[in-house]
Amino acid sequence: MQIYELLKKDHREVKKMFEQAQGALDDGNLFEAEKVFYKIRTELTAHAKSEEEVFYQPLKALARDEKSEELSWEGQEEHHVIALLLNELSRLGASEPSWKAKLTVLSELVDHHVEEEEGEIFKAAKKHFSDAEAVEIAEQMTALKERYKTMIDDALEEDVEIFTHPVRKIPSEGLRPSA
Repeated sequence: MQIYELLKKDHREVKKMFEQAQGALDDGNLFEAEKVFYKIRTELTAHAKSEEEVFYQPLKALARDEKSEELSWEGQEEHHVIALLLNELSRLGASEPSWKAKLTVLSELVDHHVEEEEGEIFKAAKKHFSDAEAVEIAEQMTALKERYKTMIDDALEEDVEIFTHPVRKIPSEGLRPSA
């Protein structure tokens, strides 16, 4: 299986989970909605972390055109925003007034990300990865994703920490303020 099929499969599974969570909320079953959310959190976090390592990083490194590199960066930034929402939802309960709205926004953001990834990003990746590489990337992602599933809290915290406290870059010599 190539990486493209693996990612599509993951995307379909997460979409079903969002539908289950929404259905539970509509039925007033907050316990079930939270239970499904934690499955979503595990899947999305493991998916995003492993995808960044084995798909987006190599795509950026191989990108021979600005558009492919830009798409890779955008995909990764969407992952960071997803991590922030996952973290916020984890700290709230389904009975909180904003929980359902945050879950809806998360679902919409994931839908947007999937649409771009399965369209433009896959198209760009197919220019840079051979069929054999696409199979190898899928195998690497599968193994890495399973490892990340055991480290979800740490992985989410790392994303949030990086996003909220980025390391400041030191300007290059020519850009330093004069004394």
